[in-house]
Amino acid sequence: MLNKSDVENMLGDIKSLKARTEAAEAKVKSLEEEKATSISTKGYAPSVSLGGNSDEQRALRAFGVSHPSKLLEVNIGSKSFEKVDPQLKHVALNFKKAVDTARFVTQMFNGDPLDHVGVDEKRDRMGVCKGVLQSYYGKHVLAPAIKAFGSTVVGAGDEWVPTAVATTYLEEYELARVLEGRFKMVNMPSNPFDQPVMKDVTKARIATEGSTSFTGANFGTDKIRFSATKLEEFYPLPEELDEDSAPDFLGAARDEVVKAQERAAESAVINGDSDGTHIDSDTQAGGAELAEKAWDGLRKIALANTANGSTLDFSNVAISEVLLATLRARMGKFGSDPSQLLWLCGPVGYNELLSLPSVKTVDVFGPMATVLKGALAAYQGIPIVNSEHFREDLNASGVYDGITVDRSSVLLVNVNRFMMGQRRPIRVKLMPDLPGSDRWLLASYRRADFKGHAQGVIEKSVVYGYNVAK
Repeated sequence: MLNKSDVENMLGDIKSLKARTEAAEAKVKSLEEEKATSISTKGYAPSVSLGGNSDEQRALRAFGVSHPSKLLEVNIGSKSFEKVDPQLKHVALNFKKAVDTARFVTQMFNGDPLDHVGVDEKRDRMGVCKGVLQSYYGKHVLAPAIKAFGSTVVGAGDEWVPTAVATTYLEEYELARVLEGRFKMVNMPSNPFDQPVMKDVTKARIATEGSTSFTGANFGTDKIRFSATKLEEFYPLPEELDEDSAPDFLGAARDEVVKAQERAAESAVINGDSDGTHIDSDTQAGGAELAEKAWDGLRKIALANTANGSTLDFSNVAISEVLLATLRARMGKFGSDPSQLLWLCGPVGYNELLSLPSVKTVDVFGPMATVLKGALAAYQGIPIVNSEHFREDLNASGVYDGITVDRSSVLLVNVNRFMMGQRRPIRVKLMPDLPGSDRWLLASYRRADFKGHAQGVIEKSVVYGYNVAK
């Protein structure tokens, strides 16, 4: 039986335990408040464990960031990440797509600020969508995705992405580009922008000891002027969309307006002509908004240098090794290094190339087949790219006239001698359609240019084989 002293001791222990418990709870509350304050001011949870082996954790390590909000700002298509596991790139891209979709949903149904569209780069900023995690999609799709990276989502999530979306959804789209990605990308700090280049390089000479009559020499200089053209595409969203049905459709529409930019750039790189009289009559008759009028493409550049040997008439016969050798020989020194070259053709020309005895197909192309997207074969060590935008309805002169439409062609280009200029990467934005209507538009924008070294007697870094029999 307990005496009075035992009871008093037990009550003392209980009181002491209660005090320690209350102190611990107060400490936890203080830490939570400190954490919430940090999140609301910084926009993300300050500490994320990077020691896990999940794909999400590995992706953070692979791209050198500590939090998924920082992953949004990473250019996944950068060459510095070309050796990153494709699966981890897929994880990062899917995450960016989820954030994009959540942003669109909250703009359409929760009244968050819309995106701004302006010609001034500094004014053209994404909307600040604090309710990005408040929709059903945000709570049940995006929030779990954030947590999968090891991050903490506090409250409804308003504080997670206060301004991060202002700098995202840009260069990661480069991953999908087959042809454009082969050329060096030049970021344009101004428009127009002059890129200095060297020409007429010299060789060192014998120097006589003590001689004072030695004449100095130096390489020549030149410049390539980029003048960006704005490319845009709009996708109307059905009025019947609601918050539950919108996410899947928005994801598909987002992909479509991005692919529209990819298609435009690839077709313009091949078929572009900007001088007002297009080489292809149907494009000439089309509207001024056609992407193929944005800049001079490879076909036009080679045809403009015909007098110096940049073209070869295949005389209405199929592609052969002899003709390809002749075409390559016309490039001179610019065709000597296979690692700098690219064969470019359409489906018909591609099948003709595959029939050549010395073409190495994907089964013997080795690991390069996965590195060179779109290259399923190589001829003489030079990858072959089959583009759906390469015209094969041409006449005997290598252009479209609407009369003779049964000839194909093939291009050989030194990719080191041409560049893509980028004033503004692809951006995807949401905006209302007509005033007072319930319909929305999902739009993509980009400002870019394509230029190369001036062609002439010496410089033949793109050659065009035309009048190819189909």
